[in-house]
Formats: sequence, structure tokens, C-alpha cells
Amino acid sequence: MKRGFLVAIGAAVTLLAGTRARAQGVGEACAASYEQAQQLVRDRALLRARAELRLCASSCPAALARDCQRWSKGVERDMPSVALSATSAEGRAPGRVRVLLDGAPLVEAIPKDPIEVDPGRHTLTFEDAAGTSVVAVVTVSPGDKALPIAVRFPAAPPPGAAAPVRPRWPLVLASAGAVALGVGAFLGVKGHIDRSELRGRCAPGCTASEVEAISLVWKAGAISAGAGLVAAGVGTVLYFQLDPVVPAAPSAGSAVLPDGAALSLRGSF
Repeated sequence: MKRGFLVAIGAAVTLLAGTRARAQGVGEACAASYEQAQQLVRDRALLRARAELRLCASSCPAALARDCQRWSKGVERDMPSVALSATSAEGRAPGRVRVLLDGAPLVEAIPKDPIEVDPGRHTLTFEDAAGTSVVAVVTVSPGDKALPIAVRFPAAPPPGAAAPVRPRWPLVLASAGAVALGVGAFLGVKGHIDRSELRGRCAPGCTASEVEAISLVWKAGAISAGAGLVAAGVGTVLYFQLDPVVPAAPSAGSAVLPDGAALSLRGSF
């Protein structure tokens, strides 16, 4: 009998301790969501604030829960939304369009209903299935509802408009080599002329400095001619061996924003 009584007391103590621990845990969640929600509202991070306010309303005592419910009404009133749309250059539906908000994925396809976003300045990137992108920068104010953001994708370049071209830098290298060859030939001819003039003027009693000056001209000519020959040869070979490239054809799409129209460059990925 005594043993059974002690077991019952122990079970009751354990149950009370568990209940207290659970209550303490709920209190911590309430305090964290109550404080965090207020800070998020001040920071205009309304999407996250709404989630914290819902947690606060469900986990806090009645007095605090009423505060969270009151703040939730203000958040719902100020929560802005944008209505996205996109068309092709011909005015048709461009198919599946992915949208990024400030570099992070927002939707994989444009929905019919408006999308809620936090207030502030945002960069919206629209990408079609071909990898073409149009960028719209817009400022969303608290309370904006279904703010229209419409973009038009640029037209694709006509067939054959961008013909493959060979890289130009090998030609630059070959041209520089040709110039160096010309300089080397000039210095070589100058050295011969200077040597003939020196022989007629002072041979065999010319000074060592006069002879050395002509030698330096010949050396410089030989170095220039050698380097030019290598550069010209390498540039010529690379020009014909490198694969031609197709230059990107720049075009622009348009983004019609609430405060006017803006242009954005087309990009392919």
C-alpha cells in the first residue's frame, strides 16, 4: 500500500514537471514571436512579420494574443501585391515565364492572381524558356494592391543576321609582328649604311664607341625581326585555326512600370 502510494506521488510529480516544462516552452515561443513580429513590422518585412504574428496569436496568453491580432490587421492592410504579366515581341503569350525577385526565385510560372511582396525597391527578372530575360526595377509602397508589372520580351534576331566571325586578336598579333619585322629590316639597312659611311670616314682608325654603336643597331634589328617573325607566324596560324564565333545580337525588351516605361537589355544564358 505504502509502495503504491509512493509510486502514485512520483508519477504525479513527473506529470506536473512535464506540464510545467511544456508551459515554459510555449512561453518562450510566445515571447520570441511577440518581440520578433514587432521588429519585422518596423523593418517592413511584412511577409515574415505575418508568420510571427500568427504564431504569437496561437501561443501567447489572451492579452498578448490580442496585441498580435491587432497588429496582424495592420500588416494585412499594408501588405502590397504585384500583378505580373508578360508578352512576346509580337504581343502573344511567351509561354512559361520564370520570375526572380531580387535574385531569388519568386514563381516558376506567372500566376493569374497577384503575388504578395514586401514594401520597398525590388528588381524583378523575367526569364522565358529560351533564356531571354527582361529586368524591371520597381518601388512597391505599403498598401499597393495588384500593382501592375508588365514586360514585353524582345524579338529574336532574324536568321543569318549574325554571321559567324573569326576572332580579331590573332590579326592584331600578326599585324604587330609585321610591324616588328619592318622595324628590324629598317635597322638592318641602317646598320649597313652606317658601316659603309664609317669605313669611308675613319677606317681603320675608328673609335670603339663608333663601332659599338653600329653593332647595337644590328642587334636591335635582329631581335625585332625575330620577334616579329614569330608573332606574325603565330597570329596567322591562330586566325585560321580558331573556330569562328557568333556575336551576340543586343536587343531590348520593355518593362511597363506603374510610373512609366523602362528598357532592359536582353540576355541569353
